[in-house]
Amino acid sequence: MRLAVVVAREHAERARRHLLRSGLIDRERRIVSRGREVEIPVLEAPSSLPVPFTLVEQEAPRFASPPLSFERLKRELRGVIGERAEMLRGGWELIGDVLIISLPEELYPQRREIGEFLLRFHPRARSVVARRSIREELRYPEAEVIAGDRDTTTLHREHGCVFRLDPCRVMFSAGNMEERRRMAQLPARDEVVLDMFAGVGQLSIPLAKHASPRKVLAIEKRPETYGFLKENISLNRLEHVMEARLGDSREVAPRDFANRVLMGYFFSPQRFLPKALEALKGGEGVIHYHTLVAKEALDKEGGALVERIAELGYKARIAHRRIIKSYAPKRWHAVYDVVVG
Repeated sequence: MRLAVVVAREHAERARRHLLRSGLIDRERRIVSRGREVEIPVLEAPSSLPVPFTLVEQEAPRFASPPLSFERLKRELRGVIGERAEMLRGGWELIGDVLIISLPEELYPQRREIGEFLLRFHPRARSVVARRSIREELRYPEAEVIAGDRDTTTLHREHGCVFRLDPCRVMFSAGNMEERRRMAQLPARDEVVLDMFAGVGQLSIPLAKHASPRKVLAIEKRPETYGFLKENISLNRLEHVMEARLGDSREVAPRDFANRVLMGYFFSPQRFLPKALEALKGGEGVIHYHTLVAKEALDKEGGALVERIAELGYKARIAHRRIIKSYAPKRWHAVYDVVVG
């Protein structure tokens, strides 16, 4: 969906400056004049403007340059590193103004050349980061700045929420965008929600901001990530509904507490399942269980999860399951919505 703010021509410059300061202008599209009105392309809906406006979905956007694509990137990168550009796989992630790309080992010696090219290629990139892997237990990314500003702390805006983070120091995946959108649309009005692995608030903040829960308790084990979590609760003005708690969820999560539990950590989540069940109020509620699974085993994995919950003394059924994104060859990051009780 390509959104645009429509304002009267006499208000266009004031609106443009406000949107520019807010980081909301989509630089890939041109500002379009249509009669006495002006369409200003935006990345997402602004919460307010100092002039009257309407929000529309553009029917005929005009692009400032050819639309960005991974194929175009590789095609133009051939002019820098030749046919080796075809070794690139997996696209890129843009988190705030930090562009993240995965480089195969064969291209790592040319990372500086590739980074400088990407900085020119993407109009919104301030830094370019090569990411290699995520250390499992504390979800610490192994990454290196290969071009641009070495301070990679950024503001990422999405679905009316803002996240301050450093993608070189904490985990945040642009590929989980649709799951964050889904959290904002859950039927969680007046519920008490426990987020066992909150990170910077990537799942619980959209839920807290848009789904009208009564309370959200967000637990994070890693102190640096916890600092960003607390800051993001404040940036989104959610102090009245969200509480951040530092520690291991197996030790600090309350019992008999929540109507809904988020388990957004997919490395061996079964270790934390007993605690998630204990946290449900009266042993009933919904658990959003994230895991890694072979695509062909999606249904089988759901059945095994229900059996595991039964072994722990609870009745359960899978209400919904979906693949979030590819994680590795033939491995998928999936989520199961489990109704317990």
